[in-house]
Amino acid sequence: METSEWIARCSARLHAQWPRLHKDQRDEVAKDLWSDQRWQQSEPETAVVEWLRQGIPVPIGSERQ
Repeated sequence: METSEWIARCSARLHAQWPRLHKDQRDEVAKDLWSDQRWQQSEPETAVVEWLRQGIPVPIGSERQ
């Protein structure tokens, strides 16, 4: 699959999972996922689900108490 198709499908799946995220941001996340070889090995829809399942990392020191 070509890079552009993978990114477009990934962005579409991000929209389904995270509809409030702006398209430009979805596309940027999709490009970031593509740049990581572990996600490239997956179908883009699967990569999104697995990536989101990991949760959004919180920078050290910024945890709420």
